[in-house]
Amino acid sequence: MSRQWTKEQLDAIRKEGTNIIVSAGAGSGKTAVLTERVIRKLKQGVNINKLLVLTFTKAAAHEMKERIRKSLIGDESLKEQLSLLDSSYITTFDSFALSVVKKYHYLLNISSNVAICDSALLKMEKKAIIDNIFDELYMQENPYYLKLISDFCVKDDRSIKEYILKINDKLDMKYDRDIYLDTYISVFFNDLKIETDIKDFIKVIQDRCNSIEQLLDKISFYVESDYYDKLETSLSPLLNSSNYNEYKSNLNINFPRLPNNTDDIVKAYRDNIKDIIKEINDMCLWDNDLELKDSIIKTKEYIDIIIYIIKEFDKRLKKYKDCKNVYEFNDIANLSIKLIKENDNIKNELKNTFHEILVDEYQDTNDLQEGFVSLISNNNVYMVGDIKQSIYRFRNANPNIFMHKYERYKHSDEGIKIDLNKNFRSRSEVLNNINLIFDSLMDLTLGGADYKKEHRLESGNMLYLNEGKTDQNNNLEIYNYTYDKDLGFKKEELEIFLIANDIRNKIDNHYQVMDKDKGILRTVTYSDFAILLDRSNYFDLYKKIFTYMKIPIIIHKEDSIATTSDILVVKSILKLINYCSRKQFDNDFKYAFMSVGRSFLFEYNDNDLFDYITNDNYKETKLYQKAMKISEKLNAL
Repeated sequence: MSRQWTKEQLDAIRKEGTNIIVSAGAGSGKTAVLTERVIRKLKQGVNINKLLVLTFTKAAAHEMKERIRKSLIGDESLKEQLSLLDSSYITTFDSFALSVVKKYHYLLNISSNVAICDSALLKMEKKAIIDNIFDELYMQENPYYLKLISDFCVKDDRSIKEYILKINDKLDMKYDRDIYLDTYISVFFNDLKIETDIKDFIKVIQDRCNSIEQLLDKISFYVESDYYDKLETSLSPLLNSSNYNEYKSNLNINFPRLPNNTDDIVKAYRDNIKDIIKEINDMCLWDNDLELKDSIIKTKEYIDIIIYIIKEFDKRLKKYKDCKNVYEFNDIANLSIKLIKENDNIKNELKNTFHEILVDEYQDTNDLQEGFVSLISNNNVYMVGDIKQSIYRFRNANPNIFMHKYERYKHSDEGIKIDLNKNFRSRSEVLNNINLIFDSLMDLTLGGADYKKEHRLESGNMLYLNEGKTDQNNNLEIYNYTYDKDLGFKKEELEIFLIANDIRNKIDNHYQVMDKDKGILRTVTYSDFAILLDRSNYFDLYKKIFTYMKIPIIIHKEDSIATTSDILVVKSILKLINYCSRKQFDNDFKYAFMSVGRSFLFEYNDNDLFDYITNDNYKETKLYQKAMKISEKLNAL
């Protein structure tokens, strides 16, 4: 049975001839639409290897490829495309950029065997480089450097090193970072730029004052005119201020005393006003605007030395990477952009190769990726994403790219904007709850989207209104509790018990869920529950409490390369050899011995390990003999 597409989905599948941005809300059938668009193009004679489909992760690329494969199987007219699928360009940004660099490596004077180094391993080298630069500046007694350290460090210089490394990571997102650093002082410290920055700063204060006016307006509905007039009179000098000096001089405000029996909401609004005034007061550190401007100019000497450190750091890190032939993905992106910018033949080849460039999860695109695509595009970029699902700023994603393009395409003919707001995944109660929250929270200033106007989720799944209808309350539940530390539990433990009890209650009371695969209502099972946490600190605590409550639980978390089993085993091997060399057969030795013994290298069972350790007969094992043999040759090795 053919799928019933909505009008908006059909637009997203069929529209052609220009750049297109599709704002696809959660559960809106984004992947299905993207897949159908590809299939439509194949049926119109475009080969699959003439489409460049760029995804955020390898898993997403694999899913997209498998969805297309599923659609191609059984369609005799597309049999030839099936044979081309595995060599098609359905890949991540990083992988595609790497393929370009490997293909044209000789133009960059680097090896074709370019290796991507895990950031955890490069972290040690970066730390060593920054330490060396700092040590040299101490030895030179550089006055600007010593002033930077003196003014911004307390106990040691660790924090300033970390900040400089973070700045350097952000600069990696700029292809023109050298030009940016070389021109930074002239661009950001001319009189016009400083005046503009001060105006922007005052605009921030004005926005805070606008918030006070809104709160004042709300208070007017709850109090007598006498109190309101007194409050307005006390606040009016600040609210009528227009420049820094006026704001600074009008911050001392005497609040009139609240009348007896004042509504609690008025007290809350007044406290909010006081908090905003305190915030403004904290912002206005300088006595007048001349002092403010002077303070900006004085930062130039700090920035000069920071730029010197960053450039020196970049030079030494590049030398290390070139020598070892190892790079980070940001390096590969920069190298691919360099190839395209400096070689018209490569740019034209890529521009003319692809009928269309399709970008998935566009809200997670970073500046380098956007620059790369813009160089090889030909008014043929199809972008799919959702500004509301942007969560990768910490990985240098720039959701403003999506937001600005979405706004431009609304008001110009440089591209088409399509909204997919119908959700086919969730019950209407879930969507209504989400809309209720985000209508109040999300706008262009906070979140980069006018949620109420253009991004509200609409229910599109009729299954829940028919076969899946129940008398259960499917609305959002917020659990509150009173914390009493005398009970002997941590807050986290109480919350985990709340969650565990909720799951047990739903299991015991045969809570009904809709099985969309079978199209029937059924009793909930443990695998229907998912617990999402913002950090992994309490994973083990969840495991412990859920085991106690007899609830099965599977924990999914990402590990850095430094904590993978292979690396941990290598670390234990090195410790073991070291202890053997020093004839140190204490508990530390035994821990290392058990770690390697239990690992995939030897696979000793627990009974044997217990025997080796308690009876000190580990010297009979192959593991000990190998470690001891290596330790005896340690100096030569």
